[in-house]
Amino acid sequence: MKKTMAGLCAALLMLSGVQTAALADGANEELDRQVYVSANDLDFVSSIDLPAVLKRALEDSDNLMLLQLKYAALNAKENDLKQQSDSLHGSLVTGAHLPDTPEEMIAAMNAQGVQLKPEENLWIGPMTTVTNKAVNQLIQGMGAMSTGINQMIHQQREQMKSAAHQLQTDQRNTRLQQEEAREGIRLQTIAQYVQLLGMKKQIAFMQEYQTLLEQELRKATLFKEEGLASSEDVLAAERALAKHKDELTILNQNYRLALLQLSFDIGIAYDPNLELKEIEDLSTAPIVEVDTETLLRHSFQMKMSANNIDEAAWQSDNSVTQNVYGEGGLAVNYAIAGTKNKQMQLELSKKIQATYTEAKNAYQSYLTEERNAEEAKADLSRMKFRYEVGVISRHDLRKFELKVRQSEASLEAAKLKYYVLREKATAMEKGFIQ
Repeated sequence: MKKTMAGLCAALLMLSGVQTAALADGANEELDRQVYVSANDLDFVSSIDLPAVLKRALEDSDNLMLLQLKYAALNAKENDLKQQSDSLHGSLVTGAHLPDTPEEMIAAMNAQGVQLKPEENLWIGPMTTVTNKAVNQLIQGMGAMSTGINQMIHQQREQMKSAAHQLQTDQRNTRLQQEEAREGIRLQTIAQYVQLLGMKKQIAFMQEYQTLLEQELRKATLFKEEGLASSEDVLAAERALAKHKDELTILNQNYRLALLQLSFDIGIAYDPNLELKEIEDLSTAPIVEVDTETLLRHSFQMKMSANNIDEAAWQSDNSVTQNVYGEGGLAVNYAIAGTKNKQMQLELSKKIQATYTEAKNAYQSYLTEERNAEEAKADLSRMKFRYEVGVISRHDLRKFELKVRQSEASLEAAKLKYYVLREKATAMEKGFIQ
């Protein structure tokens, strides 16, 4: 018994070793798996503007390329199905019947001018009739088989016809997806560029403000030496400067990351010193709203939904089914398409109103910041007069000038935000509702 157990243990160890080796070999193969990585061919530029960025983003978009390839694949598949359907041919078995009774055999021979007498022609007896009956059964079986094959071929041809029609609808939807993606890429690129511009302006202002904080620290230190300020005043100035530097560092890092992402998106080499040009047509005109029904009729998503409803209706009217359950399934698909269309209409209507509300709020914020900037400039004129007559110091005037710069920076940020939302509202008129 002990020998038997020892033998079993040895066998298990050997089997385990073989399995472990096999698994190890498989793992090594996966570790050594070849991957497909290619070097990016990037252009080197010293400056960019929004039109050039949009042009590059649309020309180098992998999403648009994938949609073009998808359309080509659908078109090829449709043509393939049509050719397969045309090449399907049914079988034809001509109906035939051999005389399998003495009476039928005599009648058949007489019809050919041959007179037979049953008592003299023994070959028309049971042996011949039995043989002919067997042949007739074989012919009938082949006919039934041919009918079944023809029915199967007919069903297959109809299925191919339905699939080809579905592929036509998919191609129309793919075209709409291409236009939708093109407008989506345009909006996303505008938002990226505007974000970079805003961050760059904010960095410039924060660098100016850092100079003021450094002056405040030097002032507090001098006042402390003269006994006019406490250690707490110096500590507060140091902390304010340190906090500002930390915020500026984070902002610089976020700017470099956003610039890196945009650079890869448009196919240019990353350059932290890349010049971003101002947007020339930065319109701040108020939005003229378009009624919801008109926007829905132009919507890419509603057009695709309409294609799906039409396809479901066609399939319900033209598909060949075997029973009532198949017909019921097609009717349910049509009902689903209609329900999805209704649901999409509701969702898009809410998005339309949300976009217009966001744009109106952004426009109001822009007007508010514009008023604040004008008031700050007016206050600056009065502060300059007070400085000229010796009421305030140059340092205090500098602080107020930075306050005006801050108002101007807030105005620029509000203007950029409104510009993005205005473009988003304009895109709805082209069919893109987000």
